[in-house]
Amino acid sequence: MDESSVRAEAARVAREFGLANIPPTWTGCDAVWNVFEEMANSGSTVVIKIDGQRTGPEDNGRYTVVLSGGPLGEDFFRLDTTVLEEGLAKAILYYARKCWGKV
Repeated sequence: MDESSVRAEAARVAREFGLANIPPTWTGCDAVWNVFEEMANSGSTVVIKIDGQRTGPEDNGRYTVVLSGGPLGEDFFRLDTTVLEEGLAKAILYYARKCWGKV
């Protein structure tokens, strides 16, 4: 699934669960912040990192998104990416599949 499709699917999931009315072409953190707040309210840890030292072509990207704990138990999500929205969207879809029972 390409990056824009992943974002649109994450927006659909957020709407389906009544967490946020997110447009399919969202950008940045603001549009999806309430979704991550809900994850944290359920006991999970959410980390969104921007690493200014990962700037070379051999790096996996400057953005890291991590989800752990709470209803995930021993399971976790981590993705390093050059596109912030890709990491956020994939994290939402992962959490929805593991903890909310659908995607």
